[in-house]
Amino acid sequence: MKRSREILTGPLCIALLAAAFCIWSAFGNDVNFCVTAGCSLYQDFTVGGVSLWWLGTGTFAVLALLALLGAAAPGRLLAGLALLGDICLLLLMALTAPCVSCLVVAVFFALTYLGFRQAEQGQARGRGIQPRRSALLLVWVLLFTVNVGAVARSQTAIWPITEGDDEATVRMFFSPSCPSCREGIDILSGHVDVAFYPLAENDSDVYRVAQMRRLLDTGMNLAEALGQSQNVTPPRGLAALSPDLLWLRFRMLRNKAHVFSAGAQTVPFFEYHGLPSMLVKQQARQNRQPAGSASNLTDSRTDIPAPPPPAQSQDTPSSARDDQTGGQPGAQDGQDAALPLDPQVAGQCGGAAPCP
Repeated sequence: MKRSREILTGPLCIALLAAAFCIWSAFGNDVNFCVTAGCSLYQDFTVGGVSLWWLGTGTFAVLALLALLGAAAPGRLLAGLALLGDICLLLLMALTAPCVSCLVVAVFFALTYLGFRQAEQGQARGRGIQPRRSALLLVWVLLFTVNVGAVARSQTAIWPITEGDDEATVRMFFSPSCPSCREGIDILSGHVDVAFYPLAENDSDVYRVAQMRRLLDTGMNLAEALGQSQNVTPPRGLAALSPDLLWLRFRMLRNKAHVFSAGAQTVPFFEYHGLPSMLVKQQARQNRQPAGSASNLTDSRTDIPAPPPPAQSQDTPSSARDDQTGGQPGAQDGQDAALPLDPQVAGQCGGAAPCP
């Protein structure tokens, strides 16, 4: 006797494989194939207190049951709702950070929906109903492509000009044509744990960095290589389109894109990873103030702290207040006017003020 409903083999296999992957991910897999920050971001993400991985496991289990029963129409409805939820997650990842594991599950959702849809269309053809295109799948393909592009972009790492500097706690992005950058490299190179990342403000910067790399290979330090590369002669003809120079342009463009993505358009641009030690040293110096200093002065007979300085009169000119607070016009009474870092910028170029 022929069965009225056949088992939907394709959706069944996909749903079972997807459920196994979700369970594997929920328990924390030992194979770290996820290469983006989004995996850590969404690993413990929950909806109503339930992990996304267990929600996916339950959804795929129900889809597998519907495929086993040959219920194409209910399976397509549930798979469509699951795909709609996945579209919302893809949109969220596109606005934050993509998750490779989540993209794998997204493929499972799309394939399951496609399998149920084709099965239902096969049953509809027997009744003379023509299939239509799925707007849901088109939106999913668009958002999935955006996330795949974001994953590819995140793997194009920024490039330091010297090898082994990618683990430095401080990063300095510089342009060879920027006078403030050259001054900063003269001060920092060889003295502080800083990684230097070149970018191009103009075509001459590309040729300067290429010359710097050649000089660095001879054993010259970075500051000397930068100084001797200022008057480099640009290559002529097809030499400017050599593969090495094209690859160098791409690397420097990636560095510049990193600066722009951080909301800056000028160089030098600094990034800190962790608490800068200069802040800790400044705090230690303040804690080691002499016992007779004004901040520690007390009455030796009564152990009563010395009275605070007289309150500032409202009629006191701003210049006088600045003299009493160490020259900082924004200092307030009872606060230390000396900051560990001077917030003023000594020099920069780029953006509205192009480097010479």
